[in-house]
Amino acid sequence: MNKRLRVRVLPLVLASLLASSPTMAQNTSAGLSGRVLDAAGNPVAGAEVEILHVPSGTTKKVTTDASGRFSASGLRVGGPFVVDAEKSGMAKAERKDVYLKLAEDTTLDLQMAAEAASLEKIEVTASAAATVFQADNKGLSTTISQRDLKNTPSPSRSIQDIARLDPRIVITDRGDGSISAAGQNSRYNNISVDAVQVNDPFGLNSNGMPYVGSPISVDTIEEYNISTANYDVSSSTVGAEINAVTKSGTNDLHGSVYYSYRNASHLVGEAGWLPSDNPGYDYKGFKTDWTAGFTVGAPIVKDTLFIFANYEETKTTGLGADSANGLDFSLSGSSTSNKVSPSDLQKIIDIAKTKGLTPGDFGTVAGNLTDKRGLVKLDWNINDYHRASLTLRDTKEKQPIIQGNAANSVGLSSYWYNKDSETKSYTLNFYDDWADNFSTEGSLSYSKFDQVATPNGPNQPQIFVNLGVDASGKPNGSPPFVDFGADQFRHYNVLGVKTYNGFFAGTWNLGEHVVKVGADIEQRDIYNLFGRTEFGAYTFWGIDNFQKGIYNNYDLYQPADGYTLADVAADWSYRQWGIFAQDTWQLTDRLSLQYGLRMDIPQTSDKPVYNAKFQQAYGFRNDNTISGNYLIEPRFSFNYNFDTQRMTQLRGGAGLFQSAPPTVWLTNPYQNNGMTVTTYNFRNAANAVNPCLPAFSADPYHQNTTAADPTAPGCSAARAGQMTVDTIDKDFQLPSVMKFSLAFDRELPFLSSIFSAELEYLDTYKGIWYQNLNIGAPTGTLPDGRNTYYKNPTGGTSGNTNRSNANPAFGQAITYLTNTNQGKSTSLSLQWKQVKFSDDLFGNASVTLSNATEVNPGTSSQASSNFSNNAWVNPNENIASPTNYNVPQRVNLSLTWQHRFFGDNVTAITAFFDGHSGQNYSWVFGNDANGDSYSRDLVYIPRRGDVAFTDNSAAGLARQEQFFQYIENDPYLSKHQGEIAGRNRAVSSWVNQLDMSFRQEIPGLFAGNKGEFRLDVFNFANLLNKDWGQTSYVGFPYTRTLANFAGVTADGKYIYDLPKDANGNYQPGTKIVYDAGRDLKTNVVSRWSVMATVRYSF
Repeated sequence: MNKRLRVRVLPLVLASLLASSPTMAQNTSAGLSGRVLDAAGNPVAGAEVEILHVPSGTTKKVTTDASGRFSASGLRVGGPFVVDAEKSGMAKAERKDVYLKLAEDTTLDLQMAAEAASLEKIEVTASAAATVFQADNKGLSTTISQRDLKNTPSPSRSIQDIARLDPRIVITDRGDGSISAAGQNSRYNNISVDAVQVNDPFGLNSNGMPYVGSPISVDTIEEYNISTANYDVSSSTVGAEINAVTKSGTNDLHGSVYYSYRNASHLVGEAGWLPSDNPGYDYKGFKTDWTAGFTVGAPIVKDTLFIFANYEETKTTGLGADSANGLDFSLSGSSTSNKVSPSDLQKIIDIAKTKGLTPGDFGTVAGNLTDKRGLVKLDWNINDYHRASLTLRDTKEKQPIIQGNAANSVGLSSYWYNKDSETKSYTLNFYDDWADNFSTEGSLSYSKFDQVATPNGPNQPQIFVNLGVDASGKPNGSPPFVDFGADQFRHYNVLGVKTYNGFFAGTWNLGEHVVKVGADIEQRDIYNLFGRTEFGAYTFWGIDNFQKGIYNNYDLYQPADGYTLADVAADWSYRQWGIFAQDTWQLTDRLSLQYGLRMDIPQTSDKPVYNAKFQQAYGFRNDNTISGNYLIEPRFSFNYNFDTQRMTQLRGGAGLFQSAPPTVWLTNPYQNNGMTVTTYNFRNAANAVNPCLPAFSADPYHQNTTAADPTAPGCSAARAGQMTVDTIDKDFQLPSVMKFSLAFDRELPFLSSIFSAELEYLDTYKGIWYQNLNIGAPTGTLPDGRNTYYKNPTGGTSGNTNRSNANPAFGQAITYLTNTNQGKSTSLSLQWKQVKFSDDLFGNASVTLSNATEVNPGTSSQASSNFSNNAWVNPNENIASPTNYNVPQRVNLSLTWQHRFFGDNVTAITAFFDGHSGQNYSWVFGNDANGDSYSRDLVYIPRRGDVAFTDNSAAGLARQEQFFQYIENDPYLSKHQGEIAGRNRAVSSWVNQLDMSFRQEIPGLFAGNKGEFRLDVFNFANLLNKDWGQTSYVGFPYTRTLANFAGVTADGKYIYDLPKDANGNYQPGTKIVYDAGRDLKTNVVSRWSVMATVRYSF
């Protein structure tokens, strides 16, 4: 471009980019704003601007104000649009092929003069950066267009494949698809389609999604908008806000038919980390995986009423366990400290059968996963000023859950379970222009989610057999272990959630000010029957004790006297009101400000059943709720565009944001109130025959609660049950953070590209902090200064009584959910965007550095597990440490090459590389070191001479030397000898993932039709070399054993019992090569896989 000409027109371009913008409510539409100018650059007032969506004939008309500005909201996403401006006595100005993005305001100016054609050409040159350099761009977001969706590798056909395109969002667990934004909990994301949330409505799943597959067909999505800092007051979330809008019908009949397929025998790679004769070498997580469906869009009444529909089915056959488990086929005798031997596993299975149990086996096929998804969408252009859409969706899933397998554990098929789920939703969106300067946007929706979980086999008790032993060969309760029987959390498990949503906002365009005022409401009616441990749950230390029926631990939950199973269910309603107001002020042609307030007000319909004994014991009521604990959230953001030859801008903001947590966290107190359920917890610390304890029973409906021999000395006929109570602080507020962001964007003089530096900082305002109130007072301190709760403070675990000062009337976990202000996150992203090497070759690159800390990771649906799935020095400590989702370094590269070799048919190849830091983990004792009943104790990392050992034989001394050599050569341990290990301070290996897509279009049978063949290759590097692309990590809950606690010496030193392998060598807790997801066996991680797709579009 001629430099002189560019400088001359640049002020006009920048002025239009900074025009006041319409605000996007609920993120289901697009906006367009700008200025109409004359040949001299003066504003044209009173010009009529017509915005025509060509495919549907949808028209919107607005009039420019005294400054020549116009603004339109509620527009369809995509395009093309034709925009023209007319005024009597002036030449008509027109712009064709305009495309609009979801949840963004596109800026566009028009010049009504003879020089308009010249200016058009200049504006087209500047438009490549238009979505970045505009006044509406104040926060941090990424828009994923149709072009991106077509080219991006999507090997799992999921939202996760798309979300990772934002540099601040990491798929922290490829196996289960967890999405983390800036190191935050995946449950804090808000994912919506057409203004309806599609994330988990109750919070049972760790990845925040309700289904294994996508909750909606990816073929129905028109566009995504992903944000981690959206300062608009109609939005509020701690994590990522992922919004999508579905496609719509147009004036032309259009659609597609598609089929995707892969199988494990030919389209999934081999396990390069295993010997070829290992049964897990060939993938056995599934046999075949296919998806088939269609989309169709058409006019019902041309230019007025349209329909779009989709139906899709997915089926995965032959689901089974993958290679990531604790079974070591190379062991010919006994199990080791970390691995189960085949002979021990068979002994356990045989003993279980003799006791009348049905243990199942390890190599069986669990069944098939099926998903069915349907959608119908109606769009109605009522007239030029009013538009509405109605969307109906139905998703069903039947899923076998294969669980119990980890680096040091084996889950037999009886421990698996089946889950049937269905979601139905209905959404009405409406967009109205009541005057040239006043418009409204609103939505009403209803969704119903139902889920039933049942054991995979007959009802029976849950059985855990721990195989760990100390140096003398005595069982000590440490790994490895075998799980079987009906999972205690699926004994009775029924869920129903009805969700009602309403949203309304009015926007006034007042020249330099755009004022928005609105409100939203969400109500969830919740029914959850969680009859856990109704059939009993037993833990045995060692195979011999299992054969003799001598348990170490026996738990049983039963309806209390006067109550039935139906009374155990939580049945309540949660409602949250939101009101908001904001002003977007175009202070100058270059500076745009936005400021406002939001207020969120939670309400509950009922309270948990009151427990007077709890209040007497702990000093406060158990029936507290969050009702009325409102939060006021101020917001401020800005965009400043510099007066430079090449576009340059500074943008940023600050504000308070709140996420509604999983409603299951708020439901826990309704279920566990200590009144409707009686809890029995029997502990046999001596691991010996005890006639005062109930006898083991394999009958799920006749579990014992009385002494085996009540006539024995010191025994009584019955033992009183205990109360298990979950409570919430009366002042508890939903999770919230202060967000700050500052970003700099610069148009580069080469490759039509842009450089962006984006800094985001989150400071916890109200975080979650789970405490256990029934640990009891400490009985002493251990050598490193931590508290101990054992009856004998210096004794080991065997024969010792943990929680010796706990209240015996209450169970092991009496939880208290309160707030903490500890925890923060910092993220710096450097991006090279919209890089255009040629018309056929383009891409993006980014480097992100981040650090995030938290007090509690919030990994579970149960309060007791939210407390225990952590690691600590002392229980209940309020100390922030790296989050489970922290990824300090990440590199993203994407590159697309496409060319048309014949006609308009595209040949395209896209590569997407995601390299990032590995999973954090904590070094811990392998057993309960401090007597708090949990094996979550961060280990003391000794120097030579700091600790004693249980085995001082020649073999034991050799093992001690190996132990210290391991510490001295480990990157983390070697730097922290003489200290207690930090939570999540160790890091697994760096993760490299390269995905590819290959796409070829071919001519269709009729004009305008096309066929397409596509290959999506996950972990392409592993396809090239089976030793590449592997992910080595420490499994959930991300703890790794360094040594086992065996007591304290007379001179105050720890006594360590060292884990060993089959050859007697020291063996710390093992890492594992991540084979596939715990629940999602189609999500292979360390192997390559290929999804082949054929599609016919018309």
